[in-house]
Amino acid sequence: MSPLPPNAVSDLSSVTPSGQAALPEEKAADVQAMFDRIARTYDLLNDCISFGMHRQWKRRAIQRLQLPKGQDNIHVLDVCTGTGDLAGYFLESFEKSESLLSRITGLDFSQEMLAIARKRFPQSQFPAISFEQGDAMALPYADNTFDAAIISFGLRNIVDIPKAIAEMTRVVKPGAWVLNLDTSPTPKLPGYWLYFKTVMPIIGRLLSMDPKAYAYLSQSTEKFLSPAALVSVFQQAGLRQVACENLMFASVSMQWGQKPV
Repeated sequence: MSPLPPNAVSDLSSVTPSGQAALPEEKAADVQAMFDRIARTYDLLNDCISFGMHRQWKRRAIQRLQLPKGQDNIHVLDVCTGTGDLAGYFLESFEKSESLLSRITGLDFSQEMLAIARKRFPQSQFPAISFEQGDAMALPYADNTFDAAIISFGLRNIVDIPKAIAEMTRVVKPGAWVLNLDTSPTPKLPGYWLYFKTVMPIIGRLLSMDPKAYAYLSQSTEKFLSPAALVSVFQQAGLRQVACENLMFASVSMQWGQKPV
């Protein structure tokens, strides 16, 4: 596998919702503000834009995460948790297994997104689920804490992607798996870019009154690392048995790997 292109991170750092070039710190602040603005319509827009298929992709990602079977006290980290919907899919998965989920911790940098997540899963009813504000490039957790770590549709928004994957690798236990699910810049779906660049911003304008946010989605996907480059990132983070799966004619992809025992 070829090494990660040296300009990959800097190219990503230049993409902002305003469409202007920016330093990494400016991009982070711009993206954070954007997600705060669209938090209330985020779930509805995800359903509309993906035709509801993001639900199926997330369920498949949880299957690929290879959580321990027949084991209690499992602790999962969901990085860039957004509105926390992934926690529901984890609960659904564990209801069908012989394991008992100890905790789900969701981390995000957007307070508005986290407010919706906490309303969706109030601590009084779901004591095993907690949501915290934090930086994916500097996770506020000790080494070897979690039994699995996942990030879905958030990695392309992070300034330093290798640092984020290295951090996820650091905080999972030996033998645990790390997984990424996100859009792909190398789709084989006819009309994909026409939809992303033309139709999606219109949907964003109608439902969220923030067309720049959904123009940014196409821009950030275009600049995102290819699935092959992401495999290299996982390998360089020290993960083993790294694999990749393309979904929906390679418009979405997953990468996952295991921390050495």
